[in-house]
Amino acid sequence: MAHDFINKKLIFPRMKFSDRTAALSFLANQLTDNDYVKASFKPALLKREKSFPTGLPTGKVKVAIPHADWQNVNYSGIAVATLTKPVRFNNMADPESELEASIIFTLAINEPHGQVKLLKELMKIVQDQSHLEKLLSYENNDDLFIDLKNTFSALNV
Repeated sequence: MAHDFINKKLIFPRMKFSDRTAALSFLANQLTDNDYVKASFKPALLKREKSFPTGLPTGKVKVAIPHADWQNVNYSGIAVATLTKPVRFNNMADPESELEASIIFTLAINEPHGQVKLLKELMKIVQDQSHLEKLLSYENNDDLFIDLKNTFSALNV
């Protein structure tokens, strides 16, 4: 099985979740089912989100970038969900406040300090509101996958 960083099986447009735990659990399960992460990833992801929230106040379209430590990861990859109805995440910069995230980028990085480099590159995406709006507009997996694959290729991720 190929473990490309961007995998069509891990791209989910127009999803609806009751809350962030449901969203994070779904994305962690997809990463697990596709062998990107170990069984320990999901509990580590949920625990980390409570202590170190990942919601980003990026403008009109807000995002969350949850992740867990590299020891829980087999292969580096990313699971992405765009949401038809935002879910609440605590704000990374102000953990006491919440924000409504419409796009979730769940990172699985299999090397120490790999998240720092990827987060730096990912910030280029999340700071571009017009691109985030475009990502939200995709109705199907193919279009969202192609956009993300091209975007991440351009970032050398």
